[in-house]
Amino acid sequence: MRYELGYKSKSRSLIVRSAAAQLRAKGVEAVRLSDMMRAAGMTNGGFYKHFDSKDEIVVEAIGCALAEVADKLLSKVQGLPRGEALRAVIELYLSEEHLRHPEHGCAIAALGSELARMPLNMKRRVSGALQAYEERLLYLMPGDSDQQRGTAFLVLFSSMAGCLTAARAEVDKQKRRSILAAGRAFFVQAFCRTDSGALQESWQ
Repeated sequence: MRYELGYKSKSRSLIVRSAAAQLRAKGVEAVRLSDMMRAAGMTNGGFYKHFDSKDEIVVEAIGCALAEVADKLLSKVQGLPRGEALRAVIELYLSEEHLRHPEHGCAIAALGSELARMPLNMKRRVSGALQAYEERLLYLMPGDSDQQRGTAFLVLFSSMAGCLTAARAEVDKQKRRSILAAGRAFFVQAFCRTDSGALQESWQ
């Protein structure tokens, strides 16, 4: 069978995007290669035409997941002033929609504990994707320097991921909503001020 030019790269991209959704929905350990290929509408035999190992696709899929979320967040806040844009990002991140659909959401919230347990060589590769995620959203953060804005990003997004994870673990619907609402109110108050006083000197 003859394939059109670019078929292999398109197939690889489809596998990575499908894997990104699968990993966020079920976790790294639970998802098998066959699950990833089935979700992409392909057979298991095609996997090694594109990837050398599960570790390789996991790293690429995490990068894809982070890029997807950055795209989604930034598309919602184009043209807004910094404070309003960050408020919108916080409200989107800590929304019931994000809570219900981890497969389309932030990989930090969906896979945080597994990311922490990855072998060092994988962590180093994932760190590049995490850095790219930070750099794309950095301009929304409060602060008078890139260092302050970087610190603000790390504190805010790791805290929001923890808040979302706690809400997902709660079985009571009202408690889930309360966790999200409290998180939104707290983070908006702490991070969406437009003056430099939004940051403490201890963050420097």
